[in-house]
Amino acid sequence: MNQLETHIDALVDKYFSRLLEIRRHLHMYPELSNQEFQTTIFINQELDKANIKKLSLNSKTGACAEITGLEGPIVALRADIDALPIQEEANLPFRSVIDGVAHMCGHDVHTTIALGVGFILQELKHLLPGTVRIIFQPAEEAEGGAEKMIAEGLLNDVKAIVGLHNMPDLPVGTIGIKEGFLMASVDDFSIKIKGKGGHAALPEKAIDPIVIGSAVVNLLQTLVSRTISPKESAVITVGAFQAGNTNNVIPEFAILKGTVRTSNESVRKQIQTSFQTLVQNLVHSLGGEVEIDYDILLPTVFNHSKVTKVVREAAITTVGTDNVVTAESTMGGEDFSFYQQEVPGCFLWLGSGNQEKGITYGWHHPKFMVDEEAIKVGVKLMTHAAFELLADSTISN
Repeated sequence: MNQLETHIDALVDKYFSRLLEIRRHLHMYPELSNQEFQTTIFINQELDKANIKKLSLNSKTGACAEITGLEGPIVALRADIDALPIQEEANLPFRSVIDGVAHMCGHDVHTTIALGVGFILQELKHLLPGTVRIIFQPAEEAEGGAEKMIAEGLLNDVKAIVGLHNMPDLPVGTIGIKEGFLMASVDDFSIKIKGKGGHAALPEKAIDPIVIGSAVVNLLQTLVSRTISPKESAVITVGAFQAGNTNNVIPEFAILKGTVRTSNESVRKQIQTSFQTLVQNLVHSLGGEVEIDYDILLPTVFNHSKVTKVVREAAITTVGTDNVVTAESTMGGEDFSFYQQEVPGCFLWLGSGNQEKGITYGWHHPKFMVDEEAIKVGVKLMTHAAFELLADSTISN
């Protein structure tokens, strides 16, 4: 173990009890996307206590800190800060006190890790070969959070960015990392089918939008299986089908809502084009009319090869080779992808599960929990990554 590793380990131990207090405070007082007002105040207060420089933002939620050491480049670290509209059921002494709102995705842990990295880098800035910018991003669970931070100019002059997310499927003490595709693009759709209402006993005099909508649901499943190569990844899910309100009336309208997930831009564009054409043709062939709203939301999370290589080395330094695994890709989405469109970036999984402690529930579950030992791992990892990315001369924006 070199001198820097020894310093980092000692400082993590020094701050760990304080970081537990921070995490538990954040967990008890969660706030929804774009409503993170008290969370933002709390983050800024913690930065002030540590004499860490804050960057002024126009946004009323979210924060940004900067630790400047020796002359050199800038790298960024990102943590999300918002919670979910879920009633917590986990039996914790610091469970959420806000009715119907809880950190059931672990963003409180991500925020705590980012603050911990800030505390340690502030003490080690005389060794830091450049500047580390820490972005505390609002509204990851909604829309616009990442774009808002980018619009604030927080990626200006940044050569690389790193983000992490707790992963309950990985045991605490392990890190999952992968070059290339990690998380899917996300698009949403709404289909409004207009038929002709009538009596349920006289279907020949009506145009049934429920029957048409059912055909559309089946069509969308075959759109992936019969128009996209099995070598590619794509998912279309209809999550809502709304029509009528009684048993003996054929309604006038049916509304379908759902989501499209893909692994690359080529497949994404192909599905969007086919979706519009096939749905319109099918509805018209069955006598109905249709309105389609197709919203392009998040790009794919695609990890930059050089940044990922450096972060992997930081992970090995943190937990050892045997505990660094190849991350499994997912069709879930993440707005960290917007940062990666601007600068080279890497997003990774931080193991947070522990079967012996009963910490096995997944993201967004009412009993979701994180093993707090993951905070130590996350702080060490992100601190090492910051140092190593600043020192690496092969990465440039």
